[in-house]
Amino acid sequence: MRGYLDDFLRRIAAGSLPLRLPGTVDDSVPRVDGHFHLVPELFLQVAGSTRFRFPHTEIDLAAGEALVVPPRLLHAEEVRAGADGEPFCNVVIYAEAPSLSCHIAHEESPGRPGILHLEVRHHTRAAHIHNWLGDAARLARGVDGATDASLPAWTDVQTRALVSAALAGVLQALDEVQAEVRPEPPLVARARVLIQNQLGDHTLSVRRLAGQLGCTADYLSHLFGQTAGEHLVAYINRQRMERGARLLRETGMAGKEIAWACGFATQSYFIRSFRAYFGLTPKAWRSGHGAQG
Repeated sequence: MRGYLDDFLRRIAAGSLPLRLPGTVDDSVPRVDGHFHLVPELFLQVAGSTRFRFPHTEIDLAAGEALVVPPRLLHAEEVRAGADGEPFCNVVIYAEAPSLSCHIAHEESPGRPGILHLEVRHHTRAAHIHNWLGDAARLARGVDGATDASLPAWTDVQTRALVSAALAGVLQALDEVQAEVRPEPPLVARARVLIQNQLGDHTLSVRRLAGQLGCTADYLSHLFGQTAGEHLVAYINRQRMERGARLLRETGMAGKEIAWACGFATQSYFIRSFRAYFGLTPKAWRSGHGAQG
C-alpha cells in the first residue's frame, strides 16, 4: 500500500502523473447501474485498467494514471487485466472525517473489483484529505463542458497540488496510528466499505454482505453488533436515512431520485421510512432545513 502511494506521490509532484477528471456534473442521478458517494474518491491505477461509466461520459483509466471522482457523481466500474496479462490492481482512497479508508482492489470476479487489502484510520488528517480532494473535484466542476484534456493550465496546477497534499496526508495518517482509537476487526471494516458502495441498491442485505465477505449472516451480524454496539440492519438503515437527509439539505434532487439513491425501491417506502426515523416527511424536513445545493 505505502509503496504504491509513495510512487504516485513522487510522480504527481514531478508532473509526470496523468490526472483524469470527469468534467462538469450536476445533481441529477439518472436510473442507470452504478453507485455514488457523498464525498470524493481518488483512484490510483496500479496495473490493468478500469473503465468508468458516468452519466455524461466514459473514462478508461490506464495503469499509472489517477482519477478524482466528485461527490454525488454516479459511476460504474469495469476492470480489466493489462494487455500483457498483468492482473488488475488499483488503490481507492475515501475520506470522511474522522475516518480515512484506503484499500487495494483486485479483480474479484470477471470485470468486477473487490477489496484485497483495506486500511482504515481515524485521524485528524481525514478532514483535510476530504477537503483537498473535494476542492480538486470542484475545479473541474466549475468549468462548463470541461474535460481532462481541455482544462486551463491553472486548473491543472491547482488540482495536482491538491491531490499531492491529499496523498501526503494519507501516508501521514497511515503511519501515525492514534493510540486512543481501537482498530475494528477487518471483517467489520470491510463490511462498512461494502455498505457505502452498495447503499443505493435496494437489494442490499445482511445475507448478501455475508456472502461477499465469506462468512455467515449470523456471524457477521454478531461480530458487527459486538464491535459497533449497533445492529447491522439498524446501521444500514441509519446510513440510508442520513444520506437522504444530507441530499435533501445539500441538493435540489427530486424526492424520487433521493429515494433511489438511498436504496429504496419506491418513493412511498422512502417517505414512510424517513418519517418513522425523523418524525417528518422528507418534504417537511427539507422545508425546515433548507436545501443548499
